[in-house]
Amino acid sequence: MIEQQAVVTRVASGQVWIKSQQTGCGTCAQLASCSTASLAKLLPKREFSLECELNLQVGDEVLVGIDDSHLLSTSMLLYLLPIVIMLLCVGFANMTLSVAAADQWLPVIALLSLLLVFCLLHRFQAILLWYFCFKPQIIRKTHGINNKQQA
Repeated sequence: MIEQQAVVTRVASGQVWIKSQQTGCGTCAQLASCSTASLAKLLPKREFSLECELNLQVGDEVLVGIDDSHLLSTSMLLYLLPIVIMLLCVGFANMTLSVAAADQWLPVIALLSLLLVFCLLHRFQAILLWYFCFKPQIIRKTHGINNKQQA
């Protein structure tokens, strides 16, 4: 589980808006394996809403997590899907085109189909990654307003 601290900025019925507190610092030698730097790249710099059943108030600090297994499925989606679609397009074109036309058009079809899939993934990246792959969740409340006032 990749985890990061966030602050509650708004609360509404079943929805909690949070904003990430930390950013990847880039100063230590563990940057490649640092979960803080990884999660900082994934979480937006703006506030966003999550469904939450915890009793939270504005200003509470929470721990937000993303399951590690989702990173593998996302990598598969972003890297293998374009190649598979390109191969399917080339295979279909190879079956339907004549031999002379196939020699000329198969490289063009391969390149265009690959570029088209990359463009579509880029255009719908936020929807694909946010709603289908990552699904961040609030793990627990780390500090609250009441805790700060008492200390």
